[in-house]
Amino acid sequence: MADEKASCSEHVNQHGDQTKKHGKKGKNRNPRKEMSPEHVAKVRAEREAARKAKREEMLAKGMDPDHPPELQFIKRPLLTLHEDEPIEGLSFKLLTYNCLAQALIRRKLFPDSGDSLKWFRRSKVLQYEFKHYNADVLCLQEIDYIQYQQFWKDELDKLGYDTQFYKQPCKNHGVSIAWKRHLFQLTDRMLIDYDKESSGKIEKRTLTHNSGLILALKFTDAAKQSCPHIRKSGILVGTSHLFWHPFGTYERTRQCYVVLKKMKEFMKRVNVLQNNNDGNLSHWVPFFCGDFNSQPFDTPYLSMTSKPVEYTGRAKTVVECSTSYTFSKLRNGEEDAEDEEGGNIEKFGKDQPQTPVPETFDATPEQQKLVEEMQELHNSIDMRAISLYAVGYGEVHPENSGIDNDRGEPEMSNWANTWRGLLDYILLITQWDSSDRKKVDSLETFEKENSLKLRGLLRMPPASEMSHHGQPHEGEYASDHLSMMCTIELTA
Repeated sequence: MADEKASCSEHVNQHGDQTKKHGKKGKNRNPRKEMSPEHVAKVRAEREAARKAKREEMLAKGMDPDHPPELQFIKRPLLTLHEDEPIEGLSFKLLTYNCLAQALIRRKLFPDSGDSLKWFRRSKVLQYEFKHYNADVLCLQEIDYIQYQQFWKDELDKLGYDTQFYKQPCKNHGVSIAWKRHLFQLTDRMLIDYDKESSGKIEKRTLTHNSGLILALKFTDAAKQSCPHIRKSGILVGTSHLFWHPFGTYERTRQCYVVLKKMKEFMKRVNVLQNNNDGNLSHWVPFFCGDFNSQPFDTPYLSMTSKPVEYTGRAKTVVECSTSYTFSKLRNGEEDAEDEEGGNIEKFGKDQPQTPVPETFDATPEQQKLVEEMQELHNSIDMRAISLYAVGYGEVHPENSGIDNDRGEPEMSNWANTWRGLLDYILLITQWDSSDRKKVDSLETFEKENSLKLRGLLRMPPASEMSHHGQPHEGEYASDHLSMMCTIELTA
């Protein structure tokens, strides 16, 4: 105790000495003046102004000031069309997003992502993103089955969504569609197993275990009452994640035929269920969204959108090269996550092509025949897909429309560590008359022929605006893909 008292005494003496040393300064201070109500109000106003300026600065950068930095994401604006025209039809927002399955994450594939890969963080960022964009229909790929059951079903329910999920038994992840229950109600669904679907005389080249999901979403009575002049029953919406392999172009092109075939089947089936047996498939508006693992200048995309399709140039070289690749027999068993999306690829052998995109390729007569048969297959089906971004993005963001393609598409939707480019699309599916040559529709023609207006497209950043590192990344994006979204108004 004596030591403590001595220490305390020393502290008082030191404090006293300091007081004496600065006594003159202390005599000039006026605490009452400094702490006057006016002074307090001034300080508070300055602090509030500083907080407001910081908040506005963060909002300008697309950051959310109400969430910590590690849960921020870059918010992109909805670029609008027809701003001077009132909305008189039934409007909804449709979003597609490859959310990056947790089961597929390997640190070696995401060397710069750090803690942004952890599910307890990524899940919150994805959740905030869904809430922020507030789409009426979500088409999601790479959704973990466990996360869907334990997290997404409940969390999306809280945001007003009903959901459906589908995956292959041997996979840990699948696809999901969510819709706002006040606007739509589920009336039918179709499951797609690409490995089991026929495609004329063309056989699948390997097991892919890819799946697709298509739903019939009927407008609720409340939605119909808000726009009684709209004659459509609702929308058909499908989603999928096509074969990922670098040498899988031929198989992806076959899968795109399956997409068109199954959409046609579903359109007819739903018409019958709704007692519309007049053969007219226009009672519903059909969309298909997802990750096609194909760029706008590759045969999968071109086969769906450019009718009749003719494979030439780079597209022909790449698809012919892909027919020369021999997939491992191990793929015909149950694959694990390492054999997906940038995981293990069978070693190149002396008889295997060395690159999936060669400058030239000398195809054998057998390989040439396979490609010709694929072209004929796609031209035999009277269905076509129209990319909504291809139609409208040049109108709202010309600087990022058609940079590396002649379709008017944005430059990229995937920004991984090892690969960057456009893989994701929002497609309207239509009937096609084989006598009609279709390439890229003008916005005016597209809207007139399909009785709708494209009201908005979510902004897609060009490569020049992206960081050098891959995604996901803290404060930027929660997946290696970026979400895409369109606002669509049905006018009849």
